[in-house]
Amino acid sequence: MKFLIVLAVLVVFVLICDKYEDKLFPPISWIYSLWKKFSHVFGTVMSFIILTVLWIIGFGIYAIILKIITLPKRFQKAPDTYWIDTEPTTNDSMKHQF
Repeated sequence: MKFLIVLAVLVVFVLICDKYEDKLFPPISWIYSLWKKFSHVFGTVMSFIILTVLWIIGFGIYAIILKIITLPKRFQKAPDTYWIDTEPTTNDSMKHQF
């Protein structure tokens, strides 16, 4: 419970500092500018980690499922030819093609 109260106070402090950033006193403005630099670096690192994990899990699971689904097709023998036999046609059948 104490942790949530401290966290709420910090959030309110950051929101107030963000709103009145140009009017802050020098020690608080220095601390706030350091906090912004730290949070930017921390956000970059965390987004890299989270996106990497999501990429590996998301596409990894998709690839595994796709391999399982297409596994039976790999063992089928390919046909010798893809030619399809058709009935012979006359010149009259070529008259109205479109």
